[in-house]
Amino acid sequence: MLAIAASAPAPSLHDAQDRTVPAAATAGTEPTYADDEVAASAGDTQIRWKDLDPVLASRRMLSEDGRDALKHLAQSMVLDRLAKEHGIVVSEAVVDARWKTLDEQVRASGDAQGIAGMMKKVRLSPEEFRRFLRLSFVQETLTRRALGLGEGAEVKGEQQELWMDEAMSARQYTELPPPWSDGIVARGSDFEITLADGVRNLRRRLPAKDLKEDCYQLLLIRRIRLRMPDLAVEKLDRAIDDEIRRRRDEAAADPKNAGISWERRLAAQGYVVDTIRQDPAIRVAALSRLWVDRSSGPEGLKRTYEAEREHFDGLYGAAIDASVLFLRGARFKNDLNPRTFDEVEGDLRKLAREIRTADDFQRLARERSEDAGTREGGGALGWVGSGSERVPPEIRAEVHKALGQPTPGGAGHDPAVSLVGPMRLSTGSALLWLGERRPAPTWDTMSAHVHRELRKRFLDEVLPRTSLVTAF
Repeated sequence: MLAIAASAPAPSLHDAQDRTVPAAATAGTEPTYADDEVAASAGDTQIRWKDLDPVLASRRMLSEDGRDALKHLAQSMVLDRLAKEHGIVVSEAVVDARWKTLDEQVRASGDAQGIAGMMKKVRLSPEEFRRFLRLSFVQETLTRRALGLGEGAEVKGEQQELWMDEAMSARQYTELPPPWSDGIVARGSDFEITLADGVRNLRRRLPAKDLKEDCYQLLLIRRIRLRMPDLAVEKLDRAIDDEIRRRRDEAAADPKNAGISWERRLAAQGYVVDTIRQDPAIRVAALSRLWVDRSSGPEGLKRTYEAEREHFDGLYGAAIDASVLFLRGARFKNDLNPRTFDEVEGDLRKLAREIRTADDFQRLARERSEDAGTREGGGALGWVGSGSERVPPEIRAEVHKALGQPTPGGAGHDPAVSLVGPMRLSTGSALLWLGERRPAPTWDTMSAHVHRELRKRFLDEVLPRTSLVTAF
């Protein structure tokens, strides 16, 4: 059955591509996604949908969501043609009845808003939703006919999908690779989908979080350029070249990439590599580097580090490769906590007697730890410093204490590791394994960390994410 939700096929825009709305969307109104309508704003800086289209084309069209949206657009066009060819007319009364049935089903599932709530979540207008209902009838009817079934016979979703695939093959549906020099992204034997229609379709069909991120980065670029009105084009071009080279080198040096180039990884994520110089993320990174270089310079980095040394050393300085084995507990037993702190710590002491090596700890962490986030990895927390806010303060305190002591050793233990605990946390108790130590970095390394944090602070100052207002 033709999907009537987030994966529902988009309407054809051939009959609506010239429609524009001069005024921006305002609070309390539903967006129309027209070219000149405001997609997002921050203060007096605005992004209109047509401003976003180049980003959607280069960053989203070939993504998994983008390809799904393109295919669904093509399916809706094929179904429209097939309905006309076979003389299938779906009355308003039939659509109304299906609407009512679906609304009752959605409400019965626990959504008190029914179809209205579902349409809002997936950004469908009532007119679009009715069209999809109509097309779902067309798909059901033609599937029945293809299978030789009576008009009232039930057809399963899998049967309808198979029929749809065959119909698309019969129409010789093909998605075309970039650069789309002729402006066509997909075609069938009797229809074409233009790049313009494809991106207009993406405005409505992409996940809101992706659209929001794209809008945020475009707004960032505009805000930064206002801070740097004298920036020469040549200097920005060099900064973009440097940023691309930096990312390419980092990808090549990362063993997790297994020799796969940065460009190939981008293409696998759906980026059009030929347009990567225009990608907002690349330009934001280049601009923020230029700003920090201009406003701080090498001496400014040193001054910032000295003024906030405890902060930077805690995050990027000496650290220990730590692992945790956690058991839930509480002061008193209840339905959610079947053990007291004392009982948990007794269990942990018994487990500690079985631990002689890192392998022992990892095995027991996989078997016994009740921390879902680390259990599968044998309790691994990664590098933990005295300022690592991602771990509980009790663990940070133990790491800080250990960093001030000589490397532990002893019979039966790897000289580079040690066992700590049981230690009490807010929701239970834990054993902590302190492994390899990472020494404090050189200034070259630390200055890169300071530079990165100053860039982040600059971007947060230029455009706090909380100031972003979207129309979708």
